[in-house]
Amino acid sequence: MNKCGCKDSRQSGNNQEGNMKLTVCVLAVLVGAGLAIDGPRLNVLTGDARLMLDDFSEIWAYPGTMAKYQFGIVTSEQPNDESSEWGLGWFGGVMDVEGTTWGATHNHDGNLLEVLYHGGSYGLIVGVDYASTPADTGEASANGEDAMGFNVAFGTEIDLFGDYTDLAVGAGYSSLELSDVEYTLTKDTDLNIGASVRGHMDGLFNLFPIISAGFSQLKNEFYDEGDAEYSETQSVISLDFGAGINKMYAPNTQVVFGAFMGLTNTSFSTDQEDMDAADSQMSLEILDLDASVEQHLLRWLVLRGGAGSVTSYSKTGDADATIGTSVDSRFGLGVEVGNFTIDADISQSFLHDGPYLVGGQGNGFLGNIACTYEF
Repeated sequence: MNKCGCKDSRQSGNNQEGNMKLTVCVLAVLVGAGLAIDGPRLNVLTGDARLMLDDFSEIWAYPGTMAKYQFGIVTSEQPNDESSEWGLGWFGGVMDVEGTTWGATHNHDGNLLEVLYHGGSYGLIVGVDYASTPADTGEASANGEDAMGFNVAFGTEIDLFGDYTDLAVGAGYSSLELSDVEYTLTKDTDLNIGASVRGHMDGLFNLFPIISAGFSQLKNEFYDEGDAEYSETQSVISLDFGAGINKMYAPNTQVVFGAFMGLTNTSFSTDQEDMDAADSQMSLEILDLDASVEQHLLRWLVLRGGAGSVTSYSKTGDADATIGTSVDSRFGLGVEVGNFTIDADISQSFLHDGPYLVGGQGNGFLGNIACTYEF
């Protein structure tokens, strides 16, 4: 569930020296999926669903907004290299049925099935995932995988900041087991919880404050011929605070802007003897700025552009601290015909390595495409 959860990126393993290789889990805000991209429009307009006010993606940031939307959507799966082809991404829909909002999605944020419900005063999203692949003993042998997951998010409006405040809380659990033909190789379990609030004001920053916090714990267990060998645990606490603007500054010009500061603290532990590894990592997002503009050139044609800059400070164990700044830019377009919309973002590789025709190549013109119909 987008931003009804913490965003995590994980990797585990061990090298010949036995050093821990758990990658830091960057908790963006809440529980579950965090900053997962729900559509090309969001991808260009900051990529942060907490800053959206007129896009269905805010449902997954704050489920209490669900009743504002009725739509059906089909998205593409973005190619990630030159040999990959386009495929079906996620699809689903949300509809009002006699005053109650219902919805369902397939493959959204990796969930096999998501069920959405809004009863008038609150919204609820439940996602489940399950997949099982046996080990392959052929020439192209591969490990077997058994994966399952469950996540839930709740959202409503409360009287806290400004005119009103969106509140969201959520939790998620997932597990992944890898095995060969005979034995279990590894087991990963991931638990996360979080919450976020977003105030609605009348001033310059009409989205203020935006406060999100999350906790995630990832445990990796390693086996030797079916016997438990050792385990590694990674615990992450995150907090961020910011403000946003989402306004029409001209009849056909919409501006979306966000400014955030955040702190992520990660601790590592293991029961493996003689492991020489850092036991903590701290990352301070000194300033995260992102600005985007959406311009209606014609009644049916929309152009979008955005850019962001993140300055961060990080320190791992006893190593020297580092400070760095990253900058990115994004472009996209939309075609609107009645209630039907096609949105797309322009592939970054096209801007640097293109041009190529749309489709079939990782550096084609369009990266993600979404076809949406509003009921």
